[in-house]
Amino acid sequence: MKIDYASLLNPTQLEAVTTPKQHVRIIAGAGSGKTRVLTYRIAFLIDEVGVDPQAILAMTFTNKAAKEMQSRVAELVPGCGMFLQISTFHSFCAKFLRKEIYRLDFPLSFTIFDDEDQEKLIKAIGEAWGYKKSDPLLKQALIYIGSKKNRGLYPENIKIQYHSFEGEAECLRFYKEYEDRKREMHCLDFDDLMLYTLKILEEFPEARAAWANRFQHILVDEFQDTNDVQFKLMRYFSTPATYIYVVGDPDQTIYTWRGANQKLILDFPNVYPDYADVVLDRNYRSTKNILAAANRLIKHNVKRVPKNLYTEGAEGKPVTARKFDSAKGEAEFIVREIQRIAEAEYPPFYRNIAVLYRSSYLTRPLEAELGARGMPYRVFGGLRFYQRREIKDVLAYFRLFLNSLDDVAFTRIYNVPKRGIGDASFEKFVREAKGLGLSLYDYAAELEQHPDTELPKKAVTQLILLTTQMEAVKAQLKDNYETYSSILRKFITDIGYYDYIVEDQAIDEDRAGNVNALFDDINGYISQHPESTFDEYLQNIALLTSQDDMNDGNYISLMTIHVAKGLEFDHVFVMGMNHGSFPSARAEAEDGRDGVEEERRLAYVAFTRAKKTLTLTCNTGYSYVSGSSQPPSCFFEEAGFDFPKESLYSQVYGNRGFGGRKENGWPKVSFGQRQTRDFDDGDHFDPFAPSEPVVEKKEDNGITDWCAGDRMHHEKFGDGTVLRFIEGAMIEVLFDNGAKRTLVSTHPMISRITKPGGTA
Repeated sequence: MKIDYASLLNPTQLEAVTTPKQHVRIIAGAGSGKTRVLTYRIAFLIDEVGVDPQAILAMTFTNKAAKEMQSRVAELVPGCGMFLQISTFHSFCAKFLRKEIYRLDFPLSFTIFDDEDQEKLIKAIGEAWGYKKSDPLLKQALIYIGSKKNRGLYPENIKIQYHSFEGEAECLRFYKEYEDRKREMHCLDFDDLMLYTLKILEEFPEARAAWANRFQHILVDEFQDTNDVQFKLMRYFSTPATYIYVVGDPDQTIYTWRGANQKLILDFPNVYPDYADVVLDRNYRSTKNILAAANRLIKHNVKRVPKNLYTEGAEGKPVTARKFDSAKGEAEFIVREIQRIAEAEYPPFYRNIAVLYRSSYLTRPLEAELGARGMPYRVFGGLRFYQRREIKDVLAYFRLFLNSLDDVAFTRIYNVPKRGIGDASFEKFVREAKGLGLSLYDYAAELEQHPDTELPKKAVTQLILLTTQMEAVKAQLKDNYETYSSILRKFITDIGYYDYIVEDQAIDEDRAGNVNALFDDINGYISQHPESTFDEYLQNIALLTSQDDMNDGNYISLMTIHVAKGLEFDHVFVMGMNHGSFPSARAEAEDGRDGVEEERRLAYVAFTRAKKTLTLTCNTGYSYVSGSSQPPSCFFEEAGFDFPKESLYSQVYGNRGFGGRKENGWPKVSFGQRQTRDFDDGDHFDPFAPSEPVVEKKEDNGITDWCAGDRMHHEKFGDGTVLRFIEGAMIEVLFDNGAKRTLVSTHPMISRITKPGGTA
């Protein structure tokens, strides 16, 4: 049965599928049916033009996309599936090398290294040269090798005339040794798959001619993410007679940090002057309101192919923009809105809801709120906040402050950060502690009393120093229950943990930011639960990290925007839209306007994941991650949003996740003495209605202008005088009984008696 292309495609899609031009650039907007066009294009070439399936080469960027396209074409044109060449660049190159790598005197049975294998080899080289495994140069060498390979450069191609950074010559030496050892082991890393293929095509004309003549048509998906090496491969696998068909969207180029070259899709007309352009701008995913916001935003970019996404679908609900005073308020609002959406059906339907963010550390308050309400969620593209390595390290220290018998926690931190205690020494230490019937921490604390220990003197010194520091902190924590966060943060800094994680983190990580976010979390918990102990805080975390949130696939999806690329959800929340976080301050500092344009493209990708509703949020609370309170992102204004003034509702209830006004109804919400009311669309809620009594919870004291000399009162500690205000909303107080304490300045148990000079 012949395929009726005209009835299955819209006019622009039909043009893209059937164009006879040799060189074609398809500018495919988000949700415009890009995969459909590619699939029908391949089917059209086989079914209508009569092209041999084996003469078609289609390149994608994920194995999932390749399998999906292969399956769809096989359904449209039965019998062609086994002959199709649809794969990722890396997969295709691996197949190529299994046949051609012998030309480089390399065995066909080579092994492919993964990232961990690469790191181990670099560390082995470093150790052989007298470096410590933790030496920052080893991490720098790995980054250097990756950046050079991304540009297609091997050691023999690199001549250093002027050093671009300190240690570049040594990194190049590592690169040379790394390649020599890898070759001795008959191994290739991931980047080698494309580079060795390129090397063969460049150095062996007969191989290039044989392979180029195999393909009459080359199609490349997600062309905006193509790098220079991939583009060269495309050119080498083609001849002047080959048909080149590329599909992509310059507005969705979000991977330049890993080598994607946006110029390749923008400059396509210069490389192929006889090209045809087809712009797919009809969107089948989102509502008119969502597309209007996305279009307004992306028009601020200069480097793009102009287009305006439209839909013949519904107007949809207005895009919601909300600003909050704290991260907790932002998280509460998102969770309440999710609950409202999910409970519109029974049982609650979560699987079509996603929360997107620029950086993974932003999930901490959201995960806490979801966990507290027992709502199922899953984090994609990274570990849940409390399960991240650096968070578990810090929490292990905190557990030991409360329980010195916790050997699991001590085993995690005894050499983190590095203290020069080797595995053999630690094994002896464990044996000795068990022989004396002591916990590991307690034995370490009294090592001075055991001169017969077999441990090396350095290990003894380091373990005694560690426990001495921890005992001093335990004494500080005994009565200062309100300032756990500041005391613990100082301890983590003093032991060198921040320096350790900064040196050890990958280029795209923010482990220090994650630790700072943990202290935000502690501050928030103490503020919200002044009656609770720190022990209860740790128990709460344990419950959150142990819960099973899979729930047969019916869960809320949490992911970075990079991970969300190519996905779609009925309801999308984009959180943490603060300037400095999104757009990223680092992107702006390192790449200027180009960096901001990429950040804007990232926001555009986030917006266009939404099908039915889009909610954008930020908060202006103080953050240890940035060291300040960040203003709302410029992307709000660029997308056409101004924040409304606080409504009567917000003034009464404060910032409890309701966003300051009712919109499109509310779910069952508890007020006062557990009375509830269902709000349907069109209801108008009067917060002063007698049937809904208000019991306002005092969340802080409202004092933000503390200064030295203020007289204050604490409900537990009595009267005192403020000595100084400390960054991060802390005050140092000298109480009348002589005790000096550092307190959370906005804590509800604190009130001001007078200002200096006796004024109230």
